[in-house]
Amino acid sequence: MRAIIAGGGVAGTAAAVALRQIGIEPLVLEQAQALTEIGAGINLWPNAMRALHQLGAADYIRATGVRGEKVVHLDLESGAELESLPFGPSARSYGQDLYNSHRADLLDALIDRLDGADVRVASRVAGFRQHEGGVEVTLDSGEKLTADLLVGADGLKSQVRAQLFGAHEPQYTGVAAWRALLPRDRAEGVAVVQGIASWFGANRTVVVYPVRRGELVSFSGYVPDNEIRTESWTRAGDLDDLRRSFAVACPEITDLIAQVDRAIITPIYYRRPIENWAQGRVVLVGDAAHPIPPFAGQGAALAVEDAVALAAAMRAHDDVPDALQDFAGRRAPRADRVLVRSQANLVQYRQSDPVQARARNGRIRGLKRLDPRAESTSAWLYGYDATDRTPDPGRARLAQWPAHARRAHELWRTAFTVEDRAASWLGERAAYERFLLAHSPAIGGVRIEEVDCAGVAALRVVPPGGENGPAILHLHGGGYVMGSARASAGYAARLAAAVGGWALVPNYRLAPEHGYPAALEDVVTAYRWLVDSVGVPPCVSGECAGGGLAVALAGVLASGGDPQPGALHLLSPFCDLAVAGPGPDAPLDPWYSRAALLGLAASYVQDADPDDGLVSPVAADLRGLPPMHIEVARDEALHDSATLLAERARAAGVTVELEVVSDTVHAFALFPNLPEADAALARFATLAGHPGALTPASSTHPLR
Repeated sequence: MRAIIAGGGVAGTAAAVALRQIGIEPLVLEQAQALTEIGAGINLWPNAMRALHQLGAADYIRATGVRGEKVVHLDLESGAELESLPFGPSARSYGQDLYNSHRADLLDALIDRLDGADVRVASRVAGFRQHEGGVEVTLDSGEKLTADLLVGADGLKSQVRAQLFGAHEPQYTGVAAWRALLPRDRAEGVAVVQGIASWFGANRTVVVYPVRRGELVSFSGYVPDNEIRTESWTRAGDLDDLRRSFAVACPEITDLIAQVDRAIITPIYYRRPIENWAQGRVVLVGDAAHPIPPFAGQGAALAVEDAVALAAAMRAHDDVPDALQDFAGRRAPRADRVLVRSQANLVQYRQSDPVQARARNGRIRGLKRLDPRAESTSAWLYGYDATDRTPDPGRARLAQWPAHARRAHELWRTAFTVEDRAASWLGERAAYERFLLAHSPAIGGVRIEEVDCAGVAALRVVPPGGENGPAILHLHGGGYVMGSARASAGYAARLAAAVGGWALVPNYRLAPEHGYPAALEDVVTAYRWLVDSVGVPPCVSGECAGGGLAVALAGVLASGGDPQPGALHLLSPFCDLAVAGPGPDAPLDPWYSRAALLGLAASYVQDADPDDGLVSPVAADLRGLPPMHIEVARDEALHDSATLLAERARAAGVTVELEVVSDTVHAFALFPNLPEADAALARFATLAGHPGALTPASSTHPLR
């Protein structure tokens, strides 16, 4: 079997090595006059090194590169350290280390493994034609070549991609990178770490690390392109522009830049994801399929992962089109997730809004506290094995769910686009608002009024006929980072209608702009205002973060001698902000994972103790709290912490009822068309009207 590979860069040569290993004869066609890589340094994280090991190229990198022992983030202007991650021990737990390499060394490592395989330079693919038994490729020269498959590895402006899917310009970020290599002795003013150091500033970032056995230092400076005075991108830039862009940087950086005598400029592009990279006997790999900004250090990693995954798919299938579809289907979700990480870092590393920069730094401190080696938040990235073809453990189970539950699962899974997630928490916050307004609407005739609760903004949600009924306090969800009273008004209205009353929904402050205890202070204020207004302690409802806040609220009231709520109704409560238990590893949860929960928890925790009972109610002294009704889905990431909360509350003498609902999703009661949502509302009506009806024993009721 023969494969033609269009492109002789990292993606193309890696694909050639991988296919050759399984007995497929590769022909690499490179349009340049020689196989070369321009640029400076490159980071090869454990997932990249694993793929290179599988290609037989890792030893070359180990011999020529520099092993990374830590990752340091600093403030660009002050030079102050924001965090230092001891990456060495973590990397070795992934089975591979982090290495910093020169781009040319990586290409040499791969070419060395081709061992005389057919490589032709000055050979540009102009087009191709598929037929039943193979692919005919036409070169610019008019020469025609045939093979069993064509691999498009021809980079950002791939001709193969253009013929498959149409010619579309890549998306430009508006950011350009200055890249330079300096001899180590000319970088003495910078404490070059045995790893990677990054300085974050307003609209600009610097990344520095050693390469070539420590003999050279790689410098990358990312700036807005309007700060570079050039009419066209050239290989070398005017260094005065570079120095002006970083004039506000700390002396460590300005002194380093003063030593730069030549730098190349590369504009930063990406492409939005496409659902399928394969068509018939033609497939895309590397930047031809999924170019990403270089803010996760994963561009080359994705390319070499593609190579070994392509070979694994070809080995698993006799039919070439089936193999290529299998490859693309497995790799696309991975590439999308890495794109999100890279674009979110692009936003946050260059944050220019002082409020958002402080929020970012608070979240960084929280992550350092909760995940000091970044193992839980980054295991999906660095622990990845592109040859692993283990079936998804949740896929078969999901197929057995009722149709309505599968629809809800799909709603959560697609609630955020790649662009939403790439815009970090601000993008996710806006998307979450749209999602709830669309899929958790209010019942007809609801009146919604703005209320000032002693300085805390809130909404008074009054269903028809509920004006003179009992009041409830509803605390919205969203992981302490997202959500609003407006977006939760639909669910709050249904809760209020179930008891014939009305609901107060406070707009508590959100993290990471406002870490602990801001949200808790706001809900305490709103609760006291409501008690003063109606004269009767209300029942309190909360979903997700609102559930955790409801329990923390009761704890504050108990310590202050305030009247306790009539009861607590908790839907999928986020109540363990240490994210310590096994529950977050829930393969069927389309919304939350351990990494996602840690990011949300870190945003709220920041400098607080995650084991403080007011931060993580699962760790609180729960004695004296009001009756508690907990609803949670059996297969969601918050299941274990919710059941642990029930056990600890019951042990503390609290009257508890636990409903564990099978075959459904996180916060299922938000979706009014689910039968389990109707059942949950009926149980809430009983709770709010007769809290004494709860029995002290915890009960579990699987529903279908």
